[in-house]
Amino acid sequence: MTPDPPERALLGVASVGKSFAGIPVLQDVSFTADRGEILMLVGENGAGKSTLKNILSGLIAPDSGAVHFAGRTLAALSPADADRLGIGTIHQELSLFENLSVAENIHLPRLPQRFGRVDRKRMEAQSRAVLQDRLGAAIDPWTPVEELSLGERQMVEIAKAIHRSSSLLILDEPTTCLSLPERARLFDAVRRLRDHRYAIIYITHFMEEVYELADRITVLRDGRVVGGGTPRDMPQEALMRRMVGRDLAELTTVPAAVADDAPVMLEVDRLGDGVAVHEVSFCLHAGEILGLAGLMGAGRSEVAELLVGLRHGEGRVTLAGRAFVERSPRMALERGLVLVSEDRRRDQAFLNRAVRENLSAAMLPVVASGPLGLLALDRERQAAEQAAMTFHVDHPGLEAFMLALSGGNQQKAIVGRWLQRAPRVCILDEPTKGVDIGARAEMHRLIREQAAAGVAFLLISSDLPEMMALAHRVLVLHKGRIVGALSRAEAEAHRILALASTGRVS
Repeated sequence: MTPDPPERALLGVASVGKSFAGIPVLQDVSFTADRGEILMLVGENGAGKSTLKNILSGLIAPDSGAVHFAGRTLAALSPADADRLGIGTIHQELSLFENLSVAENIHLPRLPQRFGRVDRKRMEAQSRAVLQDRLGAAIDPWTPVEELSLGERQMVEIAKAIHRSSSLLILDEPTTCLSLPERARLFDAVRRLRDHRYAIIYITHFMEEVYELADRITVLRDGRVVGGGTPRDMPQEALMRRMVGRDLAELTTVPAAVADDAPVMLEVDRLGDGVAVHEVSFCLHAGEILGLAGLMGAGRSEVAELLVGLRHGEGRVTLAGRAFVERSPRMALERGLVLVSEDRRRDQAFLNRAVRENLSAAMLPVVASGPLGLLALDRERQAAEQAAMTFHVDHPGLEAFMLALSGGNQQKAIVGRWLQRAPRVCILDEPTKGVDIGARAEMHRLIREQAAAGVAFLLISSDLPEMMALAHRVLVLHKGRIVGALSRAEAEAHRILALASTGRVS
């Protein structure tokens, strides 16, 4: 490949290495990012992408190598260096102050001043410029962050990074919480920044994003650069093989057919809360994977919350042939209905507790012993070991903190926690959000296996390829109502999007 003209080059990473506790995380990593281009940085969880991002953001220093930026050679960057050089970073985990306004979050730590006081007019104008003009997000700058949805908070995080950057923007999985329209607006903003000669480093697990945005691709595996080139040089199958070091034929495996005489595990009649969900009705059979599609705000997660009793509402729910009237999370668990929620790190992962405790949390009644219900540690360990083996959770040890696991393994641990109770119905809300393609393939295999064993799944996903790969049927929500029911053969992307966006097929 012909090297880029020197005047375009902005960033050069030269033989960078980094180890933690003697374990290499990055080894001899070299690549460039040029002005006016979008460089996709791809690889599985644990490939070293986040460590590299943190080095370029000034959060950690490399052990070896150097970073060249705009003609300068730096052994390491500090946060102040990154700020001075115009490097903005959108981290995967949100870093917003929930009790402060959107405008304050965008401008901290340097609030604009006028005559020794905070210039609120300028702060508002600048916030509206980046939110509305660049991102097309209709968010009031003075809204407290705690009142925003998860997708809106992500847009604020993106706005904050764009406001700070002037030369290089690093985006780490920026679309995992965004609706389809929000993704489209972000893509437009990224392209506009490229056209204004920004260098963009974009980290993603979504293959469709790679081929929609990339000018060039750099592939990391096990801390090393193992390939690179343009999208034309590297078709999707070749890219995935480079990322994981093996074929992923399981991605195209279809789920087992649902038996004609499969019993109804979940029957929902006119479910609603009068706010986000209105008169939702459907049936779910044993062994079936039923997709629930829709744009952000359509009421998908609210349906899940209504079913397990996290939200109060009206309507009739029948579980395994018995009325499920006084719904609560505890009663749902006892009746064989489990929910893996969308925001697992906040709602379901005990990050500063042992992997053992995370895996066994749903089995405490089983591993407790005696009339006092005291925890039998040996039985708890056995249950955790069995879950880790059954659900292919890679971990450094059962006593390690959950935080030590990669995102994909955290995901498998939480899904495994609930599935080891052998539920009748499992609700999965965005089950592969933020995980790499290898972990995604593992999760898909696990869902198919469990469905073949008779577990009924309600699958909520914004990832249309995932929905079409897994679901036997797809229900589409629009403004809290079911506006379409598609068979597997009918569940094509354009039909789902048309129903989700307008409430009807175009």
